[in-house]
Amino acid sequence: MKKIVVLIFFRLVVALGLLTGGGFRAFGQHVHLFAGAASQQQGSQLIVVNRASYDINSNGGITPECFFMSDGDPLYPNLYSSDATFAALPATLDTGGPAPNCAAQGAYLVAQIISVTGPEGGKIDFWQENVDATATTKVFSIPVGTTNSINRFNISEGVVSPTYGPDPFGHIHGRRFAANIPGLYTVGFQLFDTSTSGFNGGPIHTPSITNYFYFQAGFHANSMLFTTNTATFGFGVRPFKNIDLEICTNLVNPNWIRVVTYIGNAHSHLQHLADPAAVTPSRFYRLREYAQ
Repeated sequence: MKKIVVLIFFRLVVALGLLTGGGFRAFGQHVHLFAGAASQQQGSQLIVVNRASYDINSNGGITPECFFMSDGDPLYPNLYSSDATFAALPATLDTGGPAPNCAAQGAYLVAQIISVTGPEGGKIDFWQENVDATATTKVFSIPVGTTNSINRFNISEGVVSPTYGPDPFGHIHGRRFAANIPGLYTVGFQLFDTSTSGFNGGPIHTPSITNYFYFQAGFHANSMLFTTNTATFGFGVRPFKNIDLEICTNLVNPNWIRVVTYIGNAHSHLQHLADPAAVTPSRFYRLREYAQ
């Protein structure tokens, strides 16, 4: 008999104001992707220095990191947003450098979104908040399916040290990536040096490779795989949240039974939970997220 499988999402909402005993944990993920270079020599390639910790191949590609995009922010109504951002490493003492793998003095770094994949009808926006974070401006929007975007944003701030000269450093707050519908997005970024400080008035550094990162918008099952007796569900988790995979066989009078629990940690990453005994004719599933 053919199995009937329904996936239902269930979320427990916890009022943070009621938590006691040491305050509450923030569930946002403020990650910095550091832009630098393989060396400071003319022609050396730009790199995302900590890319291996966050890109789609992180954690061996088994449970790769993702930037979780939460909803409910009044500055981004009806959107899912993350404040993961890029920063350019400092090259001079005035800005806290020189940092290992910083770009050369005189370089000016920008990031370009090359591609976006994700759920049908989805898009990735790039936003900038004003100084006191009371208003936002959408800088650009890129729909899912784009493979050749030319949308850029600066990472360097144009700092000129009176002692050392131009510094590629940049650490700009108030930037957000946002998505319009839930699901898993893959965004490709490439770094460029747009300065004229290099040979023959060109850039010092050559462009980076395209780096790909996952953005998980909302609590959402991104994959469902069914084999003979196993049902496996893939989803992105947010920091300090637990997830239960639960089953029942009757939605009229449901008796939900926990199959397995994922215990959250300080990272957002892609995870899978499986029911190894998916053998009954009718079996309904839900993923239940709750705070620790």
